[in-house]
Amino acid sequence: MNVNPVSVNSVNVNATNRAELSAEDFWQLLLTHLQMQDPFETADMNQMLQQFVTLQAAREMARVSDSLQRLQALLMLGRVVSGEWEGEVFTGTVVGVSLSDTPTLSVKVGDRNFAVPASAVWQVALGSESLFSTQA
Repeated sequence: MNVNPVSVNSVNVNATNRAELSAEDFWQLLLTHLQMQDPFETADMNQMLQQFVTLQAAREMARVSDSLQRLQALLMLGRVVSGEWEGEVFTGTVVGVSLSDTPTLSVKVGDRNFAVPASAVWQVALGSESLFSTQA
């Protein structure tokens, strides 16, 4: 059996984000797979397409989750929050939000501001009324 090597140029690789598989990449891989498969043991196309759909759905769910975390951080602006970060329990007012990879809050406690990830907050309040708490 004669096997042709796969050209490096045949696969579209994005150097900035190799973790994502685009639809074009998937179809290129599928075509290459079909060209190279054993004609006596063909692949199950339904299974391959189901795997692709599952990957796409997982990616979209991750994007939605990320967007919701960013929105949640923005909604904390001006609120009194409590939480724990680097072994310190804090209560202060959110005076700023950074929407980098991990949403970060600028919390003012007394005269000092410090940055904490939004995930470190376990209670959000407006004045004396608690709006959200993850502690029992």
